[in-house]
Amino acid sequence: MPETSIRRTDAKAFFANERTFLHWMSTAVTIGGIAAALSGVAGHAHRHWGDEFTERAIIVRVVSLVMLFISVIIAVWAGLNFQKRAIFLEAKADGPYDSRFLPVLLTVCMILSMSVVFGGAVFRLSST
Repeated sequence: MPETSIRRTDAKAFFANERTFLHWMSTAVTIGGIAAALSGVAGHAHRHWGDEFTERAIIVRVVSLVMLFISVIIAVWAGLNFQKRAIFLEAKADGPYDSRFLPVLLTVCMILSMSVVFGGAVFRLSST
């Protein structure tokens, strides 16, 4: 019968888990802040500049709502990953400790939002 060995989990692993959680929460707050700012700018433009900016304001509002939704998803997923990793660390289990969903979601969100903003700027410059 093989001997069971007791693994020792370093305190650094718990701190790394907390640090990773805080970084993901910071990212979620940043994306949420950008989404709120975009929504505010779209509302301001619609109220003060009339029908000329209505279509653009709707596009900006949709982009901001999508970014806000992704921000909430990132925050929830970060909390769930933090709890899952904490349970693994307490049980001294061998992972998996990586996250494949959040980085992909964040990358897609940033590429799409920057593409929409860039496309809007190019469209505005080409129409003048």
